Amino acid sequence: MTEGKALLYARVSTQMQVNDGMSLSAQERELNNAAASAGYTDIELVREEGKSGKSIKGRPALRGALDKLDKGEAAALFVTRVDRLARSTKDFLSIVDRANQKGWRLVMLDLNLDTSSYQGRFVVTIMSALAEMERSIIADRQKDVHKDRRARGLVWGVDLGPKSKIAPETLSRILEMREKGASYHEIARQLNSESIPTALGGTWHGSTIRKTLTQLKQVAK
Repeated sequence: MTEGKALLYARVSTQMQVNDGMSLSAQERELNNAAASAGYTDIELVREEGKSGKSIKGRPALRGALDKLDKGEAAALFVTRVDRLARSTKDFLSIVDRANQKGWRLVMLDLNLDTSSYQGRFVVTIMSALAEMERSIIADRQKDVHKDRRARGLVWGVDLGPKSKIAPETLSRILEMREKGASYHEIARQLNSESIPTALGGTWHGSTIRKTLTQLKQVAK
């Protein structure tokens, strides 16, 4: 007997049934047989009907199953095909990464992948390493972009990217006054004295200046 609970995840969308005719009941029979062959006696079916596989965010049953596995309330997750589990590479690798880090068993029948075997653990480790490398490459690329932008004196929201509703020259004034040590209220008072309108044509306040600078910092990160 294999200890722990096995979660059998079956998902189908309307389009899936049209394309391949594999219903939830058909998936469940296949998953039950696989789990029984693996020695599991404690089995729980997790059904997700009429849900798109585009993202796991829109699949509450899968998210609940993954939470149970991460908490140790279940020991294994069985799926018939990789596309039942995830349609995007990002979601698939994130699930593989969770299985590797939390130590629960992942079985995908179509790939003949089982993390209880040495070969399966090796494949999952490689997948997790590739996912981590991809994240690092993206982070380094973003750092290089920001570094180059700062070197050229470009400001996101002023020179590049989505433009603020506040006039560019006004944003530059705010940034310049703030860099010289002016408080939010002092900047607001100066802009009001010059009859410079806000984005909505109203009056400047210290809180408005703070919000404007915060938004500029966020998009510049």
